[in-house]
Amino acid sequence: MPPTPSSSKAKRPLPSPTSNGHRRQHMEVRKKLPVYQFRKEICELVYQNEVVLVVAETGSGKSTQIPQFIYENGKLKNFHKNISSANRKLRLAHTICVTQPRRVAAITVAKRVAEEMGCETGTLVGHRVRFDDSTDIQGRNTSRIIYATDGMLLREATADPLLTRYQCIVLDESHERSLQTDILFGVVKRAMKARTRSKYIDEKNSCSVSEEFEKDKLIQMRMRKKAKELELVPLHVIVMSATLEVETFQSYFPQSKYIKIPGRQFPVQTLFTPDYQEDYIDSALSTALQIHKYEEEGDILIFLPGSEEIENLAGLLRKYLSEESELGRSISSDEKSGEHEIKKRDMVQSIKGMGTDLHSGHGSIVNGVLVCVLYAALPPEQQIFAFQSKPQGCSRKIILSTNIAETSVTLDGIRFVIDSGKCKERDYNSATGMESLTVADVSKAQARQRSGRAGRVSAGMTFRLYPEIAFDTLDETTAPEISRVNLAQVVLQLKGMGIHDPRSFDFLTTPSQQAMLKAFKQLYALEALDDTMELTTYGKEMAKLPLDPTFAHLLLQSPKYECTAEMLTAISMLSAENIFYRPGGSGDSEDSSGLSAKAAAAHKRFTSYEGDIPTMLTVYNCWRKEAIYISSAKGGKKERKRRRMQMEEASRKNSKSSKILHGDWCTRNFISGRALARAHDVRQQLSEICSRETSRNGLGFDVNVSCGDDIVKLLKGASAGLFLQAASRVSNSVEINKSIRKDMQKGITNTGRGRYKTKIGGAEVNLHPTCSLFGRNPPPKCVVYTELLVTKRTYIRGATQIKEEWLAEVAPKFFR
Repeated sequence: MPPTPSSSKAKRPLPSPTSNGHRRQHMEVRKKLPVYQFRKEICELVYQNEVVLVVAETGSGKSTQIPQFIYENGKLKNFHKNISSANRKLRLAHTICVTQPRRVAAITVAKRVAEEMGCETGTLVGHRVRFDDSTDIQGRNTSRIIYATDGMLLREATADPLLTRYQCIVLDESHERSLQTDILFGVVKRAMKARTRSKYIDEKNSCSVSEEFEKDKLIQMRMRKKAKELELVPLHVIVMSATLEVETFQSYFPQSKYIKIPGRQFPVQTLFTPDYQEDYIDSALSTALQIHKYEEEGDILIFLPGSEEIENLAGLLRKYLSEESELGRSISSDEKSGEHEIKKRDMVQSIKGMGTDLHSGHGSIVNGVLVCVLYAALPPEQQIFAFQSKPQGCSRKIILSTNIAETSVTLDGIRFVIDSGKCKERDYNSATGMESLTVADVSKAQARQRSGRAGRVSAGMTFRLYPEIAFDTLDETTAPEISRVNLAQVVLQLKGMGIHDPRSFDFLTTPSQQAMLKAFKQLYALEALDDTMELTTYGKEMAKLPLDPTFAHLLLQSPKYECTAEMLTAISMLSAENIFYRPGGSGDSEDSSGLSAKAAAAHKRFTSYEGDIPTMLTVYNCWRKEAIYISSAKGGKKERKRRRMQMEEASRKNSKSSKILHGDWCTRNFISGRALARAHDVRQQLSEICSRETSRNGLGFDVNVSCGDDIVKLLKGASAGLFLQAASRVSNSVEINKSIRKDMQKGITNTGRGRYKTKIGGAEVNLHPTCSLFGRNPPPKCVVYTELLVTKRTYIRGATQIKEEWLAEVAPKFFR
């Protein structure tokens, strides 16, 4: 076993020479936080009780300070006094884990806590998110405070149901009730019961479960026996939120204690629009510009549903502010009449809908304003602009964010909030098996949280882009995600943790029986479950992969068709969002139509006749051959400097060749650089899991097996992995409507829209316009797809053509 901090002082995280001064500054800031006044009370409650419920406003410091209080207090170490020396050497139950529903929050909060504790991220404090583990860089189990996403802790529980590494688990942002959070509650409660030294178990519930599910009762008895052998100390749980439904959680944890911490809240004036706003992006643009012109100092936070809307509005703001700056220099002091205002309004309309560049503008100041974007898929180096103080020459920040800024992260300096009233919400119809991601109205609780962001530094204002009567019709709270999604991955996770019948699992909110039955059917069709609903060997392999069961099945089928290398690439590319950058716009502007035409021409060289999976492979392979890219790695300033020097050296070596830098290649080919880099990192992580030996919880694959130029093997592999998502073409699949006629008049012939019927369910669907098969003449007779999207119409994405007779060959039990 590698040396631990107790056996090797050299391994301890040492502060840098200048960190003492910084720590003193951080301590002064910490003392001013509302939660600091309750540190002794919180530590005492955690020491005396196994479950503590903490309700505190966003910005009170609960996420950063409470884990530090518990670590610095050291009272929980008293539980280790009576442990035998043999088990003490294992150093179990010494770590604090803080879960976050989003990777952005886990990374940023871990970085802040590391700064406050005077150490580098990955030493005493680290983060663990999907495909990015920054912990224990000094040796095994050396990180003592770990910020992890809910999904990462769930994956850890699959191999270690007792969560032996942790003595305290902090479930943060519990009010969001995400799918992974709800499952994590049951997993943590199960481990807590096995490790408890008191009669915490709900006897009534336990008896009813034991009568019906004898196998699960036996598993729980084995867990308690194992915990006793290891002399595991009690697992302490802290449930934290800004707007916690106390009654729900108190009934789930009957012996829990509750503490409420007041936040720093100034009065916030709320303004509604007189009418409904059909275009909330245009309304948000106008509101932000009016605030900037007429209101006093203070940053602006705009809530929008997704990254696409955010990037579009960010481009519009930057262009308008740039035009305003040029216009301001060109007019004289006496030209401040109403005619000038009309010109400015006309200019806003003229730039509305114009294409925006995803690669430009981040961190740049336009006319004294810094426009920042913030959403979960954004790389950390671009997220940082939203959290940093305003640089010199900047008078105001405008931050455009998804609902991540409601409670997950704290943004300082916000005085004005613009609330579109919209968010993206997953929904699943268990009857049809269709899952959709749609733009939905927020709940009243979400709207209040958004308004609260304006009252942290001083009195603020909230501009809701909907009338007051619309607010009165909103739901009080958001429905738990577990009641709105496909449960196949949930069932697979629970079975992987050793839960015989997931129906016996102690859910915070019990899902519907119909949704649970649908999940069992899907996993049975994928051969993850046998006739007795037991997890098969194949199902155990699927559970090892951090992927949706469908993608996991697709990857596991690849060795049969000798296309493992290709499927690793395809799945990684499909896991990243929006690989292709397609400039927006109506096409009325010369710049807009010209940019769109350039993008279409650039993308054409990657487009495969067979569909999206081969197209993704072409993009990735061309990028690897033609671009110079140095993958990011863990480390501080020295590591970043080393990578920069490595990049410069690679550029010099390839100066005589055709290779160009990663950013230049992506700009030239209208490819999202951050999405491509993320796909590369995902592929590396998946390759590591697949190539790892089975004895080390891997799959033992040869990840270099390739089908080469044999496209039939690749397409058969796709049909074997996606046979549940197959669709056949319906006759007369080309529709002629006004929009198509308009395109045809402009000479755009790529207007064919394939209409298909799914093999399972018989739903009528259409090829999505972004699909590489869209407009192919004739459309393929049969396709498999990776995603079903429901908007005004039902679309399929990630479509790849196959031969219909292959379905009976690759899935004979399903297609006869």
